[in-house]
Amino acid sequence: MEQLQTKPKTFGEILDHTFSISKKNFGPLFLTLLIIFAPLYIFDYLFMVLSGINMFREPSGGGFTEGVLNNLDTAAATQELVATNLGIGMEMLYLLVSTVLAIIIYPIAQASVIVATSKALKNEIWSKGQAIKGAFSRFWPLIGSTALMGVIFGVAVFIGFLLFGILGGISFARDGFGVGFIMSIIFGLLFFAAVAFFVTKLSMFFGAIVFQKVAPGFSKSWQLTKGRFWFTFGLFIVFFIITILLTSVMEGVSALLLGGSLLGRVLTDLASIITTLFMMVGYTVLFFDLKTRNEADDLKDMIASYKES
Repeated sequence: MEQLQTKPKTFGEILDHTFSISKKNFGPLFLTLLIIFAPLYIFDYLFMVLSGINMFREPSGGGFTEGVLNNLDTAAATQELVATNLGIGMEMLYLLVSTVLAIIIYPIAQASVIVATSKALKNEIWSKGQAIKGAFSRFWPLIGSTALMGVIFGVAVFIGFLLFGILGGISFARDGFGVGFIMSIIFGLLFFAAVAFFVTKLSMFFGAIVFQKVAPGFSKSWQLTKGRFWFTFGLFIVFFIITILLTSVMEGVSALLLGGSLLGRVLTDLASIITTLFMMVGYTVLFFDLKTRNEADDLKDMIASYKES
């Protein structure tokens, strides 16, 4: 089997490779994501039209700033409009169908990008159909493992908030902003540091499911990130900052020019496709870098064991 890369990359090389692949394959990757996201987007647009949203401009009494803030969470805005204009029954239908579509579509969309990126890393020709087919070949492991990951960390965050609230409330009631309250703040910071650690350590499960045919892939992810926690965590932070900046700029322009209109929502969704594309290309480059490092470590261990014997 051909190796995707023969030596580990530096922090800067991974970023450079991410931008390079995203640029060279932008059109096909963008169209691949657009095809996959189309059912979810069409469903949203249908409910926006039924709710009476204007096509080109939705009036906003608060000016530009309020317009931007009101359009940052377009899904919540649509839900509110459906509830107001169509009733609670249609709101429940909207929530149910959109949630089911999102659970199915997002993992497949992300997997399609990393399948295509793996081809690009080997300088192979790939098609949109191949990328989508490759993602669907791991449909159930992807859906099941992603759902399991969401449940695990959803429960963990809920418990953390609950404990923080209880400890903070008791401490504040006992001595105000005293030692107990400060200790509860420290506990909260430590808890979220632990969450960040485990999210980073398990983050490669998605790539492991697609490329190494395992599920849920948590142990493989833990192995791949061995000794590379800060490297992986730092790259995720950089990717997150870049995507936040891209999203903020595009959503700001959308709110300024189109308000909360249907066309404004379209531009917001296109921005989401671009950020998803960039994030998953970067994720794939990082995954194979960690795989290369991990395989090199395994080889060293085998040589050391042979010498000892």
